[in-house]
Amino acid sequence: MKTLILKRMGTAAALMGALAFAGCGTMSKEQTWSMNTTEKIPSAEGKVKVKPEKDGNTRVKVEVEHLATPATVFERASTYVVWLQPETGHAQNVGVLNVDKNLKGELETRTAFKDFRVIVTAEESANVTTPSSFRVMNTQVVMPT
Repeated sequence: MKTLILKRMGTAAALMGALAFAGCGTMSKEQTWSMNTTEKIPSAEGKVKVKPEKDGNTRVKVEVEHLATPATVFERASTYVVWLQPETGHAQNVGVLNVDKNLKGELETRTAFKDFRVIVTAEESANVTTPSSFRVMNTQVVMPT
């Protein structure tokens, strides 16, 4: 009888350990968030892929398709800029989203933020410090804890 109880307890402990380990493993999986578009370019599609890294940062990859050139969307725009905005704080310019002749583009960066908004704007210059009102796409990212 004792042997049967010990076996069941051992099995239960192994199962609990496996479940705990599996739960930790989900933290390192990549997640994908769809981006919302504006009426200016309704055919555009975008997604943001995020993945926690071992150093505590988050890898962020923005991928877009069917995104018209900036000047065709907004008259004075020459480039698209990607912004990350934490829940409390100002948006930060993290780089240019270059769109190729097939109307596809991507940008990859890393951030210490866990919960943040990703915004794509059309801009006159890549060196802007605040996003213009020419918003093209956006999404809210909330990393699981």
